Amino acid sequence: MSEIKESTALGDIDAYLDGEELTPEEAQRLEQWIKSDSQNADQAFRRVFLHSYLRQRFQTRAISEAQMQEMRSRHKEPLILPSESDIDIQLDSPKPIQKKKKRNRILTWRWFLLVGIGIVSTINLAVMFIKDFQLPYDEDKAFEAIFFEPAYVKKSFLMARKAAQPFLYEGFNYSEELLSEKKSEGVNGLQGGQGWSGPWIDEGPVYASIIEDPKQQTTGKNDMRLFGPLGFSDQYGNMLLTKGGQFRSGSNTESVAVRHLDLQQVPYALSDAKGFGADGEILWLSFMAQSYDNAGDGRYAYLDFGNEESSLRIGKLASADRGNWSAAGQVNGTEINTASSEVLSGQAVLIVARILFRPGAEEVDLWLNPPLNRIPDLDDVDLRLMAPDLRIERIKIVSRYSTDFDELRIGVSFVDVIPAGDHD
Repeated sequence: MSEIKESTALGDIDAYLDGEELTPEEAQRLEQWIKSDSQNADQAFRRVFLHSYLRQRFQTRAISEAQMQEMRSRHKEPLILPSESDIDIQLDSPKPIQKKKKRNRILTWRWFLLVGIGIVSTINLAVMFIKDFQLPYDEDKAFEAIFFEPAYVKKSFLMARKAAQPFLYEGFNYSEELLSEKKSEGVNGLQGGQGWSGPWIDEGPVYASIIEDPKQQTTGKNDMRLFGPLGFSDQYGNMLLTKGGQFRSGSNTESVAVRHLDLQQVPYALSDAKGFGADGEILWLSFMAQSYDNAGDGRYAYLDFGNEESSLRIGKLASADRGNWSAAGQVNGTEINTASSEVLSGQAVLIVARILFRPGAEEVDLWLNPPLNRIPDLDDVDLRLMAPDLRIERIKIVSRYSTDFDELRIGVSFVDVIPAGDHD
């Protein structure tokens, strides 16, 4: 079978695409020509694409720009030819060109309209619902103070007292068994409570002691501590949480017991580069006390908060005119700026102090037997004084007159130092 020329082969392709029938001989020659060379196959397929394009153009007489770009991109794409075994030309009847199906639009303008109507309707219904339940606005009452019921305030304050967390505490609650087994005399070596770096150390010539029942351990018929152990209940029936045992200082000759604080347990805000007593912070402390009687005349029994250079003394003070409960600053062993209360030192008392650390002198406010159901008012203080710049390192209990102390607490708030028990 003779080979055909390129022009003849392309002409046969055009004739076939135009609807003319090829003879078996012409069809076989055309097939041989396409398989003989890849370039011939490429030209044949391009001829088919060109013929399809021209037919579509003549039928529609117009073609969109997007279709034109798509057609041009197809012509530029490399043609990947199938293997010879996959080429099978069917010359019986031309396959009709299938038109592309138009995609159905999922979202039409009708859908957007319906969604918009739904959103607007939902907003209107919500506004109507809120308007029906909205409380009327009263401009005169908008800025009025809110007052809670007394029962609610009392219960809330009591819950806060039960959750009190002083960072330093000593309740002198040492069992008789422990005291009897202790080898040293006085309070030497006792290390109960929390927030301390070590035990109590007796430094005076006379030792202090821990007592359980003041009625059984009296020092004379005029001892005002015969009524019972230290405890406190305010005029509303609120009670201070206490535990057994209390500290009793020596008499006639001076007794000194000292214990150092664990400064690592002091809240970070209360300390600065100089130690415990950062300016701008507030500290609360409390303790109970009762002396043998009301005698003054240079007698003393007090708690000393600070260090050897400067401190705050609270209790029965030698610098006070009478033997009433007092407070004073201490600088290098000298009491200064003494302030005395109207409460006799022979009476049991709960002393609560608030220290405002300031640059230079500190501001000290004291309340004696305050109510336990609210934070005390600064206008109702029993004592107010300025104390020297304080850096609290240790607490000393110094006495030359038999006096009992108990329930020593230090915290960052009033409720921290007046905890309540479960019975309240």
